[in-house]
Amino acid sequence: MGITDLNERIPFLLSQLGFYVAEEFGRRLEPFGVGPRTYAVLMALNADDGQSQRQLSARLRLHRNVMVTLVDDLERQGLVKRMPHPGDRRAFAVTLTDKARDLLPELDAQGRALQDEITASLTAAERRTALRLLQRMSAEAGLIPGVHPKLG
Repeated sequence: MGITDLNERIPFLLSQLGFYVAEEFGRRLEPFGVGPRTYAVLMALNADDGQSQRQLSARLRLHRNVMVTLVDDLERQGLVKRMPHPGDRRAFAVTLTDKARDLLPELDAQGRALQDEITASLTAAERRTALRLLQRMSAEAGLIPGVHPKLG
């Protein structure tokens, strides 16, 4: 088997592209002082603000100690605040600040721009097909939609 044979293997191509996209996405988030993990927390809160740290940990499949550190960092950056949780007096509800709400569209634009760049050679129909196929392969592999397995 030669090197060129790898270019005919879907796992290799997905790994190669995945590595590139992960590195490039991290590079694009860096100027905003946000990494992929903190971006994931902000997006999870954007979808359902006021979750407890425990809920966020379960949703993103991050160890609770990692989540505490992430929320501490986000709080220091002024992107989230901890409030008393209305349903559990022992827990805190993590909520987005106005600063985070203002930043999220910029972060989302970075992800969309990267998506547009890596799919630039595809037609709109091919993009939709690629998305459906990747979603189906991810589901078949048992991956959790919206949660990157390397996040934890």
